[in-house]
Amino acid sequence: MVTTPITRSAEWRERREMRSPPPRLSRLSRLSRLSCLSRLSRLSRLSCLSRLSCLLIALLSCALLPTPAPPADLYLAPADVLLYPGPPLYSGDVVTFDITPHNADQLPLADLGVRVSRLTSEGPEVIAEGPVGQPAFDHAPRARLTWAWDTTGLDGEQRLRVHLDPDDRIQEGDEDPANNVVTLTVSLRPAAARPALEAQATWVTTTTSCCVLHYLTGSPAARDLPALTAQAEQAAALVQTRLHLTATRPISLYLVSRVIGQGGYAAAAVTLSYLDRNYAGRDLRLLLPHEFTHMSDGPLANGTPSFLREGLAVWVAGGHFKPEPIPQRAAALRRLGDYVPLDQLMEDFYLHQHEAAYLESAAFVAYLVETHGWDRFLAVYGGFGEAKSLDAVLQATLGADLTAVEADFLRWLDAHPPTPAQERDVRDTIRLFDAVRRYQQAYDPGAYFMSGWFPDPVEGERRGIVADFLRRPTGAESIALEVMLLAAQEGLAAGDLPTVETHLEAVEAVLMDGRFTHPLAVRYLAVVEASAAHGYEAQRVALDDGAAHVWATASDATLVELQVGGLAQ
Repeated sequence: MVTTPITRSAEWRERREMRSPPPRLSRLSRLSRLSCLSRLSRLSRLSCLSRLSCLLIALLSCALLPTPAPPADLYLAPADVLLYPGPPLYSGDVVTFDITPHNADQLPLADLGVRVSRLTSEGPEVIAEGPVGQPAFDHAPRARLTWAWDTTGLDGEQRLRVHLDPDDRIQEGDEDPANNVVTLTVSLRPAAARPALEAQATWVTTTTSCCVLHYLTGSPAARDLPALTAQAEQAAALVQTRLHLTATRPISLYLVSRVIGQGGYAAAAVTLSYLDRNYAGRDLRLLLPHEFTHMSDGPLANGTPSFLREGLAVWVAGGHFKPEPIPQRAAALRRLGDYVPLDQLMEDFYLHQHEAAYLESAAFVAYLVETHGWDRFLAVYGGFGEAKSLDAVLQATLGADLTAVEADFLRWLDAHPPTPAQERDVRDTIRLFDAVRRYQQAYDPGAYFMSGWFPDPVEGERRGIVADFLRRPTGAESIALEVMLLAAQEGLAAGDLPTVETHLEAVEAVLMDGRFTHPLAVRYLAVVEASAAHGYEAQRVALDDGAAHVWATASDATLVELQVGGLAQ
């Protein structure tokens, strides 16, 4: 997976400028640049031919200057500071800071903190501070200062200073405290410039027999509420049947208008991405029972590792991203070389390739239930108290060690051989969702599940915060990539793998260098820009020869169908 795609578009530059100014040159770099400039200035005294020769020599010498190596101790760079929501940011936003220092992995994080100050004419004003921890799936040292800076009453440019280890508690490994400080300029747009749909959005709730649905006014969830309540009821009933449980209390379900992570997560409540341009493509028929399983399996679990909890959720739902024959698709992983030995899959489950890990874990659950029965599966699932290993649990419950059980599991997979089409589908599924995550890393880092932020909707609703649950990239290039990813998702759901592969080729070409030069990407961008020129935001696009059928929105969540013609073939 490419973790740092190069994106040089105007939209990308705006995103980077909103995050931070360019880093200041080191003293060596400044002197080198001054030396080059000095040499170039002397050229004015030379003849034209001599001047041209010297110019070439001077430019080459400047280009060949070595780039100073990054510091070896603890340090912070401007690009290591991200602000949510946005960009853009508006006056009145309650800002979250994500600050990821360098070279902190081996340091005592309990002693490491961050302080953020707003620089004013009266001196620095501390607006946020907190510890460095490991709040995300990637386990990277990071300070996540959640909803820390209320910008109400401010607008225009704000200068911020971010100070890592402000009390100088780290000595060994932080030999140069001067490189722990960065200064940023953050632009706050006027509150009145906030999009009308966002400015008017408030949280509302609807209660059914299974659930309490929370959603934002004017959102696609509000528009489609009757269908959503019916789907939630069906999902809750399915989970109770599959788990042989009876619900004791309603599930809190938050429906948000932006993609976060894979499109759903569960903690104190279930949060699902529900929007028209859902490029993560999750089918609510599977996503609802998946997350409802996480909310319902408490009576069955006892120190149960993520490997089995996620596997159970996929098994209950009948698939991960679409209804699928789990044994055959997991067997395809072996043929593709993506099978991970179970003891490795148990370790840092979320660091493995996401689709392969979830599919394999679901197949292991299916194997346990089919081979050993529901009761013995439950004994395995709930047998991890006192930090027992998988090997110890299997010996205690099935009378066989991990090596023997895995060998039997592999024989079970071999008895469910995939068809060539299923194998190709699995390969394309992995490729598609890797592209989704590359897009998030480049264009919407807060949505990237490994390092991004999963905001707590319960606290957000309590505080009346809506921006973090609906603001998303709306530049033409972002929308073009998202509608291409959505077209690939629709092709995958329909089994149209050539369409999936054609669209992925275009998306990957853009993500490689940030330029829309692939012919298919050019056509999608033209459609998005033509829609925007008439006041519409494209949500879904279907290309047809030299024209396009577009489903778009304007000032609210009402979908309007448009025709765009005159597209190059």
